[in-house]
Amino acid sequence: MITLKKNDVVGKYTVEHQIKGGTVASTYRVSDSNGTPCFMKLYDMAEVPSSMMKDDTVSEIAYSRQIKHENVISYIDDGAEVLSDGNRYAYLITNFFTGKLLSEQLASGVTYDWESAKAIMTNVLAGLLYLHESHGLNHNDITPRNIILEQVGSDTYSPKIIDLGHVSKTVSGVPPFSVDDLTLQYCAPETFTGCYEKKSDTFSAAAVLYSMLTGKAPWDVEIPAGLQYPAKKKIVRNARKQPLQTEGFADKGLTKTDVDLIFACLERDVDIRLTLNDFYDLLVGKKTDVPSSARKDGSSDDFTPSETSQPQTHEEAVSTTVQIKKKTGGGFADVAGMQTLKDELTKRVIWVLKDREKAEKYRLTPPNGMILYGPPGCGKTYFAEKFAEEAQFNFTMVSGSDLGSTYMHGTQGKIASLFKDAEKKAPAILCFDEFDSFVPSRGSSDANQRGEEVNEFLAQLNNCSKRGIFVIGTTNRLELIDPAILRKGRMDLHVEIPAPDAETRASIFKLHLRERPVPEDINVEELATMTENYAAADIAFIVNEAAMMAALADDLIRQEYLVNSIKCNKSSLGEVCVRRKIGY
Repeated sequence: MITLKKNDVVGKYTVEHQIKGGTVASTYRVSDSNGTPCFMKLYDMAEVPSSMMKDDTVSEIAYSRQIKHENVISYIDDGAEVLSDGNRYAYLITNFFTGKLLSEQLASGVTYDWESAKAIMTNVLAGLLYLHESHGLNHNDITPRNIILEQVGSDTYSPKIIDLGHVSKTVSGVPPFSVDDLTLQYCAPETFTGCYEKKSDTFSAAAVLYSMLTGKAPWDVEIPAGLQYPAKKKIVRNARKQPLQTEGFADKGLTKTDVDLIFACLERDVDIRLTLNDFYDLLVGKKTDVPSSARKDGSSDDFTPSETSQPQTHEEAVSTTVQIKKKTGGGFADVAGMQTLKDELTKRVIWVLKDREKAEKYRLTPPNGMILYGPPGCGKTYFAEKFAEEAQFNFTMVSGSDLGSTYMHGTQGKIASLFKDAEKKAPAILCFDEFDSFVPSRGSSDANQRGEEVNEFLAQLNNCSKRGIFVIGTTNRLELIDPAILRKGRMDLHVEIPAPDAETRASIFKLHLRERPVPEDINVEELATMTENYAAADIAFIVNEAAMMAALADDLIRQEYLVNSIKCNKSSLGEVCVRRKIGY
C-alpha cells in the first residue's frame, strides 16, 4: 500500500496529510481544485478481496454513492488512478468535517450526562435507521471512533456516522469485509458467529451510549496488541459473562427506566434485544415502556437513582429550567374584563379536565390545546398564567431556550421528554410562549432546520388531552404557525386577545391601582377614554410611571399624574388596531 505525501495528487485532489494507514485502504485529508478540504479513502485494488467488491466497484464506494443523510458521511466523488508504484488504486471522496471524533473526546476524559448523551445518540440512530430502512444496509461498525461531532456553530455540533467500510446487507456466514479491524468491545455477540443484522447495530449503538456515560465500553476489557481475531473474541466473550455495571449512572441523571432501556438494547440474546426503531422511539419519548421481556440480560433491578436524579418539584428529563408545578395566585380574578372568555374556558376546558368522571359518563372530549393570538402586549401570556391559576393544574411556561440543544435535532428529544413529564404530572398545562418560533410553517425559510421538531409537536399534540395535558400557545403572528398544528384535534381553540376595549381598559387601571395609595376621586373611565388602542402592557407601564412620579413627590397617585403619564406615552400598537370578536 503506497503512502502518499503532502502535495501528491490523486485525480483532481491534492494531499495535505495522512490520517490513518492500512493494508487495504488508508485515509487522507485532501483539497479539491478550489482548495476546499475533503476526506479521501484510498484503496489498493491489488489488496481488496473479492468479498469487498460490488459490481466491479469497491462496495464501500458503491454504497456511498447511494447514501445521502444529514447524520451520515456524504459522498462527493470517486475514481481510479495508477499511482507511482505502478499499482491501480480506487479513491472515495467525502465531505470534510470540522470537529472531534467521539473516541477522542472519551480518550481525553470527557463523559456526558444523560440528556447530552441522548441528544448525540438520537442523531446516530436517525442515521442508522436511514441506512436500514432506505437501503437495507447495516453499518456493522458503530463505535466512538466512527462517530464525529461536526462543529456547525460556536457551540453546536452535529453527530455524523463515518467510515462505511463494513456496511453490508444482513450477513449469515462469512462477512464480506475484514473483521480484523473491528473494535470487538462494541460488537454484538451474534457477530462472533458471522451473523450481522439490524439488531447488531442496536447493540453497538447502545454500547456507544454506555461509553458516553461511563467513559468506557460495556464489559470493558483490555485486549493485548497483536492478537488474532479468535483470541480477541474469546477475551470479550469471557468478559461478558459478568454482570453489566451501572456505577455512576445515577449521577448522570438516569432513571431506572433509562437503565432498563440500555440493558434491553445490550441484551445478548438477539431475539429478545430491542429493535433499532424501538430504541429510537424510547430514547425520544415516543414510547415510554421498555418491554419486560427485553430486560433479562443483567437486569437493572439493583439500580437505585441518586437523590439528585430523582424528581423533586419536576423530573429532570428535559432541563433544570423547565418546572412543571402548580401555579398559585388569584386566577381569573386578576384578569380585567374578558368575562365571556373566562366563562367559556371554565366550562369547556377547566370543568371537563377536572371532573373526568362526569366527562367520561357523558363522553365529553376535552380540547387538546388553545392558541392565544393577537397584538403584542395585550396580555396573552398573562392570561395563560391566570388560566393555570384558575384551573389549579400543574403548569410550566416554555421558552425556546428551554428546549434548545447544542446538538442538531436534540430539541426533538426534549419535546418528547417534556410531554412525557407533563403526563406524569397530569392534569398539566404546557404553555409555549411565541409558539410560532416552535412550529413555523414547514416550507417557510424559518423552518428549513425545524421540520423534525414540527413533526414531533404534531405527534405529541395528537389527543394529548387523553393524557391529561392541555397545551397553550401564544403568538403575535398566527399565520406563521404550521397549518397542521392549528387543525381540530390538535390546537382546537383559537382565541384572539385583542387590544382591550374601554370597559376592559378601565378594569385594567383598577387592577393596577389596587393596593396603591390613591385618592377616592380617580376617574378610570376618563383614563380608559384617553387610552383608546393601548395595550394592557402600556396601561401597566403608565400606572407604574405615575406611581413613580407620586412617590418622588411624596403624594398620592392622583389623576393628574396618570393623565400626564398617558400624554407622555404613546400606544405601542400604533395608530390603528382593528378589534375583532373573540371566538373559537
